[in-house]
Amino acid sequence: MASRAEQKAAARAAREARLKAASQVQARNTRLLRLASLVGVVAVVIVVIVLAVGGGSGTYTPKQAKTIVGKLLAGIPQNGNVLGNPNAPITLTEYGDLVCPICRDFALAGEDQTIRNEVRQGKVKLVFAAMETASSFANGGEFVAGQVAARAAGVQHKEWNYILLWYYLQKSEDAAYVTNSWIQHIALQIPGLNLTKWQADRSSSTLGNEVQADLQAGQQMVASKEIPAPETPTLIFKGPKGTAPPVQAALDYPTLKRGYKLVT
Repeated sequence: MASRAEQKAAARAAREARLKAASQVQARNTRLLRLASLVGVVAVVIVVIVLAVGGGSGTYTPKQAKTIVGKLLAGIPQNGNVLGNPNAPITLTEYGDLVCPICRDFALAGEDQTIRNEVRQGKVKLVFAAMETASSFANGGEFVAGQVAARAAGVQHKEWNYILLWYYLQKSEDAAYVTNSWIQHIALQIPGLNLTKWQADRSSSTLGNEVQADLQAGQQMVASKEIPAPETPTLIFKGPKGTAPPVQAALDYPTLKRGYKLVT
């Protein structure tokens, strides 16, 4: 049996190989999105895997992250894992891993712009679901605990505060940094969060079952060949015209906007 170091080296080699081909794949799928927007085709198979090596490096201080996230989300409704107007015509579901550096890239770029524009305008709502990818390198034992902690903040309508704060403060995926202290540290940055209630809700079997349901949904997407493998972020666009096939990429904002047009 290969050692953990050998397994990690093999995983990195595979990621670097996919990264080498990513630019060609992304260009092809951008053309597909443009074509689908023009002809109104919803069922376009888009499988883009954009991967990079490395992770967050503590670029933001907790104070900075708290200020940025607070301003970004101010006035936007939250209900559990849903951010935005519950009646928004478009739903963007993100299967993510809080340890994943590609999810962080998406959160701080394309997703940030969507929140500032379409979500704030009531046109798009975001749904966060759990999928384990980068956590498995060094933090797999705390994956469920971290996801449940986010859901527990969602009981108080602050799950997206928790998610985005984690991304802003994220450390390297190779570091075993996700501990109970880290999970509590993120919660401490959320203004108005009742920490006593949040701590109690972390033990909720209902929230734990929701995370497990997300994981099973991801496994089903693999089994049905909707996606080739668990990769995050996995994005699903749904609108009046139906649901587009999953996209596995940290899409930039212009490409996200084409995705919204695809389903409306």
